[in-house]
Amino acid sequence: MVSRRNFFSIILMMAVILFMCQFSQVIKESGSNYDVNPYINAGKFDGEDRWEPKKQTASRYVNYAPGTFMVYFGDEETDVYNTVSQWCDYTKYELVVRDDTEGYIINEQHLPRAVLVDSTTVDIVEGLWLFKKLAEYDITIIFLNLPEPSVISGSEELMELLGIREVWQEEVETEGIYLFSGLMLGGDSFYKLSPDELEREQTSERKKQDLKLNMPWYLTAGGTKTYMVGITDEILKGREDKNEYFPAVIWRRDAGECEIFSVNGDYMNDMTGLGILSGMMYESDSYALYPVINAQNVSFVNFPGFAGENDAKIEELYSRDTKSVLRDICWPALVAVSNSNEYRPTCLMAAQYDYSDDIGPSSDEVKFYLQQFKEFNAEAGLSLKCLKGDDFDKKLGADEEFYENLGLRYVYTSAYMGEDELAKLAFETKKHKFLGTLRTVTGNYGRKEPVVSYYNDDVTLQNCVIESDFHSYSDNMYLKSIETALGYANVFLDMYKVVWPESAEDQWENVSDEVTSNLNTYLRTYNKFDKTTLTESDTRVRNFLNLDYNTWRSDEVIRLDVKNGTDSCFIFRTHGEKISQIDGARYTELEEDSYLIYTESRHVKITLERYRGIPEYYVGNED
Repeated sequence: MVSRRNFFSIILMMAVILFMCQFSQVIKESGSNYDVNPYINAGKFDGEDRWEPKKQTASRYVNYAPGTFMVYFGDEETDVYNTVSQWCDYTKYELVVRDDTEGYIINEQHLPRAVLVDSTTVDIVEGLWLFKKLAEYDITIIFLNLPEPSVISGSEELMELLGIREVWQEEVETEGIYLFSGLMLGGDSFYKLSPDELEREQTSERKKQDLKLNMPWYLTAGGTKTYMVGITDEILKGREDKNEYFPAVIWRRDAGECEIFSVNGDYMNDMTGLGILSGMMYESDSYALYPVINAQNVSFVNFPGFAGENDAKIEELYSRDTKSVLRDICWPALVAVSNSNEYRPTCLMAAQYDYSDDIGPSSDEVKFYLQQFKEFNAEAGLSLKCLKGDDFDKKLGADEEFYENLGLRYVYTSAYMGEDELAKLAFETKKHKFLGTLRTVTGNYGRKEPVVSYYNDDVTLQNCVIESDFHSYSDNMYLKSIETALGYANVFLDMYKVVWPESAEDQWENVSDEVTSNLNTYLRTYNKFDKTTLTESDTRVRNFLNLDYNTWRSDEVIRLDVKNGTDSCFIFRTHGEKISQIDGARYTELEEDSYLIYTESRHVKITLERYRGIPEYYVGNED
C-alpha cells in the first residue's frame, strides 16, 4: 500500500518528467530551424564561365600545346563521339576531330596526348600508315571499337598493330565477363551467374546478366596486357592453359614506348566509356591526375507524398493508409540504411501523385518530415514529374499554391523531373516563381546523356547513375566507370512504385530488401568519397565543370596548377609510388596506388617515393 506522501512524490515526479519531455520538444522545435534549408550555397560559379573546348575541325594543322589535346578519327554523329567529347570536356582536353585519316599531318611540335579511333566509321586498314607513324612518336592510340573479324584476319599488319595473335572464332557466346583490377577503381569484377542465379534469371523480368555475351574471339599476342575477358569455362573445359584462351575484350599492346589499346565490343557507346578512357590514360603514363566531383548522392524520389491516394490498395497490402505506410514503415527503413552508410539523402517530395482525382495534399505531415530531415541530415526537394499524365502547367500551379500556403521559409533548390518536364522547364520558370530558386535538377535520363552538365547558366543537371532497388551487371560496370572518371554517384529510389505497386516486386518489403542489400555492398566500395545532398553536390558540380588545370612531372615531383578556385578535388593514381609529401593540398587514400586530392591552394606540389617496383615502360610526360 502506497502512503499519501509516496503517492504525492510519484505524482510530482511524473509531472516533472512530463513537463521536461514537453518542454524539451518545444525547445527542439523552436530552435531547430527545421523550415530552413541548411544546404543552400549560392556557389561561386555559373554556366557563363564553364570550361569549353576550342574544337578544331577545318585546319590540317594543329597548334594546341603538346599533350593538351586529343585527336578523334570518326564520325561526329555517333554515340562513340558523344562519349569521347564528353570525356574530353570533363578531363579538360581539347579535341581535334577528323572524319578520316587521309591528309592528317603530324606536327612534331604539337603532338596529341592520345589518338582515339572509331573503327566503325573509319577505315583503319587504310590508316595503318598513320597509326604506325604515330606509334613512332610514342603517341597512345585507342581503338574505341574494332571492325569486323574478317577485316582483321585479312590484314597481318593490322593484327600485329592491335596485338592479336589469332582470330579464334568470328563469334562466340561467352558465359560471363571478367574485369581485372587496375583499369578502374573498385577492384576486379566477375560478371557471371551461378547455376542458381541462372535458373532464377529465366523466370525473372529483371535480368541481372544484361551484358553482351556474344563477341568475336580474339587471342592476344605476346607483349600485351589484358584488362577484360569473356568467360568460356565450358568451352575450354579440360584445357590446363585455358586462361590464355579466354576471348579478349579490352587489352593493350606495348609497341616500344607507345601503348595501343583495343576494345572488342560497344562499351564506348555510352558513358560507361568514361571510366575506361580514364583508366587507359592512367595505364599509359607514370601517373594520372584529373579532376573529379567527389560527391555520393542518394535520392529518394516521390517521397514523401502528402495526398492519401491509392489507400484502398495500400490498406489491402499493409492494413493502414498510404501516409501511415510512408511515415511509419518506409521512413524508418530509409533512415536506417542511410545512417548505416552515412548518406545525406535528398527527399524529392510529391505533393500529389494524381491530379485528376479529388484527393488533394494535406499539410499536416509537412512539418513532421521537415523536422525529420533536419534531424537526420537530409534535404527536402521537389518532385515535378507528372506521374499520371497530368498537364505540367496544372501540376506546377497546384504545387506552387500548396507550398506557398504552408507559410514556411524552406527554400527548395533541388528538383526531380522527367525528360518531358525538363524540356518545358525554361518556359514554366517564367510563370511559376517558386521554380526561380532551383539550382539543380535530377532525373533518370539514360546513359548516353551527360552524367552532370549545365541545363542553363543558373541550373545544373545531375543524372541518375543507378537505381538502388535493382543492380544488374551493366549497372555495376557503369557505376564503376563513373566513380573512376568522376568520383560521383547519384543513386535513385522512386517511391511511386511502392504507392502504386504493379507487381509483388514493387511491394515495400521486397523493395526495402533490395535497397539495403545494394547500398550496403556495391556503394560501400566507394565510401571514401564524400556523402552529399543534391544541393551540396551542385556546388561541387559547378566547380568541376568550370575549373581548368595543368599538371606536369619532373623526376619524383608532380605539380598541379588549378585556375578556377582552390576547393577542387582530383583523383591521383600511381604505379608503385606513394605520396611522401604534399604541399597546397591534403589527401586520403582510396585504394592501393589511388588517392583523392583536396586542393587548398592554386599551386600543389606532390613529392613521391617508390615503395615497389615500377614497370620500365611507364614514362612520365608533361601534359
